[in-house]
Amino acid sequence: MMIYPEVTANSAINSINVCISAIIPSMFAFMVLTGYICDSGLYAVIFRPVLWLMRRIIKADDRIITVFLMSMIGGYPVGVKLLRETIAQNKNYPAIISGCRDAAMFCYCISPTFALIMLGNGVFGSVAAGAVIYISNVLSCFITGAVVSRTCRLRTEIKAGSGTGNLIGAVNSASRALFVVCTVIIAFNTALDCVTAFLGDIGITLPPELKGAFEISNLLRLKTPGVSFIPIAAAIASMGGVCVLLQCAAIVKDSFPVKRFLAARLPCSLLSGLISWILLQFVDISVEVSTYEPEFSYEFSANKIIVLVLIAMCIIILHKSDKILKKV
Repeated sequence: MMIYPEVTANSAINSINVCISAIIPSMFAFMVLTGYICDSGLYAVIFRPVLWLMRRIIKADDRIITVFLMSMIGGYPVGVKLLRETIAQNKNYPAIISGCRDAAMFCYCISPTFALIMLGNGVFGSVAAGAVIYISNVLSCFITGAVVSRTCRLRTEIKAGSGTGNLIGAVNSASRALFVVCTVIIAFNTALDCVTAFLGDIGITLPPELKGAFEISNLLRLKTPGVSFIPIAAAIASMGGVCVLLQCAAIVKDSFPVKRFLAARLPCSLLSGLISWILLQFVDISVEVSTYEPEFSYEFSANKIIVLVLIAMCIIILHKSDKILKKV
């Protein structure tokens, strides 16, 4: 960060813009609603028309099925966030904790907004390409859920919500989760861009495809990818990238071990790539040049000593804040 202050500043600006223009608008309201629906027990009413069918596909409690359905349209962190809250409400029931840990293996999917607009239109210039990526991710989760629910015990008699719900609590919970998501994105991209700049100075160039595997929004930097890249993009989207996995781990904290969650990512990723390849055999997609411009310039000049002082101040503030919170 001291050697590349301009890269650091530009990376932070670009990451903040992605959070403001894509992450927060597509996720905040949904995180609030999903939290309220689960806490109030409304899921038993809202999803009643499809629960009878879902129970035959995924043999689990209604709440886990609901978390699964909402994670399919809410985006990556929604599933693990709702499972963590379920554990918090049933922390004295080991079977429920175990069931939520197993359910995390398939309650994880890209949101349709990100798939269609950001990846489909933003990378391939085709919403149809984004639809193939999204459908392949959803089908991969369904297949994984069907297998996991038949090999693990997911019928654990999870206690329903209070029946009243707390909208303010749902807003606070969503805000905290989204703050974690955005700060991890900014920190991860800043570190990645600094490493990329260093490697560039010694003659090594990281391709956007590899950077996309670390942080999925980096796929927007691709220049005119072909149709053959769609299965690879679907596999990366199913994995979510290292940055998204870190976001989920930060949200889960110590609620349950994430080993099984992480172990399921690779097979789900490969399955998504395979499904998208099969879909492309029946769908004719024309990839066009994207008009999306993810890069933003920012004039920056800083004394490296000042950067060092600012970093030291941040460390001191965070250290003191942690001590104060522990005392409280």
